[in-house]
Amino acid sequence: MEQQEEIFQVTVQINKGMEPTTLTVIAQENTSLSPDHELAFKITRDKDKEQLAVIIPDANHCWQLLEGNMEQQEVDLIGAAIDGHYA
Repeated sequence: MEQQEEIFQVTVQINKGMEPTTLTVIAQENTSLSPDHELAFKITRDKDKEQLAVIIPDANHCWQLLEGNMEQQEVDLIGAAIDGHYA
């Protein structure tokens, strides 16, 4: 099966009082990361391409962290920006 991939950017205000952060999102169909979900989203910093996290939406329209070290509030903010991209 061929893996599909979409790359886009989102800008998120993660830290109040600081400038918004631009992140690159790589949406992949990848059952090896998450067999129950169609898409996993790899999050990288735009400036240095370092992978920060892999997140997935769950059935309750919330976001879960699969890989990385990120607070749930940050995951939710990035997830909301991803939802906005697809809206």
